[in-house]
Amino acid sequence: MDLLRHLTFFVAVAEERHFGRAAARLGMTQPPLSQGLRRLEARLGTSLFDRGPGGVSPTAAGRDLLPRARALIEDAAALGRAAARHAEAARVLRLGVVADLGPAATARLAVRAAAATGLRVAPTVATTVALVDAVSDGTVDVAVVAHPTVLESARAGPVVALPTEVLLSAGHPAAAGPGPVVLRTLRGTATATAPRAHAPAAHDLLLDTLDARGCPAGPADAASPAEALALVATGAAFLLTADPGLAGDGVVRRPVAGEPVPYRVRVVHRDGVPDGLVGALADALREGA
Repeated sequence: MDLLRHLTFFVAVAEERHFGRAAARLGMTQPPLSQGLRRLEARLGTSLFDRGPGGVSPTAAGRDLLPRARALIEDAAALGRAAARHAEAARVLRLGVVADLGPAATARLAVRAAAATGLRVAPTVATTVALVDAVSDGTVDVAVVAHPTVLESARAGPVVALPTEVLLSAGHPAAAGPGPVVLRTLRGTATATAPRAHAPAAHDLLLDTLDARGCPAGPADAASPAEALALVATGAAFLLTADPGLAGDGVVRRPVAGEPVPYRVRVVHRDGVPDGLVGALADALREGA
């Protein structure tokens, strides 16, 4: 369990006295926030909140632990800032990129980061949750992650909506013609997506969007784009992808009919990262869209 992340949930709910407002503040939906607090209470062995129809209020244990939680969060942020200062001395920019963007986008972002800063770029490809954690603790300077997501102590940069297309098995009935695919025709086929733990809020938003478009697809977990492509190739799932280079034997690519289903990403960064770098990365994302 990521204790610092769950302590962030605790502090937000204690300060807002309302799950809905706390969820909005954290940039997530209410169910995973409630589940996270239950896990934290189980880990600590005590109830942190009294829950009622009018909202929530800290229990005696919650009131006692709240300042300690705030102190732990601030200490972790201070540790990250100190580590970041040492990294600056080494003249290396540590760039994180969510795996779903693919190798071409990762390379483009690295080139743009190097041009904007004059630094050697050390790239990391990982999940959204892992990258936000890394930016928050100072082991990554700037990252592109799925949106929405809980940012913890990472600073929020621009959100960029990337166009997506559908990847289907060549034998899928919806792949018979060359034209755009109506999402409701994929009803009954699973959607290949990263496990929910990789980016909970973005995962939930995708499934809610598909449901609203008449395609209540169950998720087929794929820990990497390569795994997702294998699921598509065997007909086990379809995939909405923002990576124009993702392809494989037995897989066809089709545009989405009607309203687009963009893959939203956000540039997040630690304190001290120049605005020019953040803007350059956002521009690189838009240029690749």
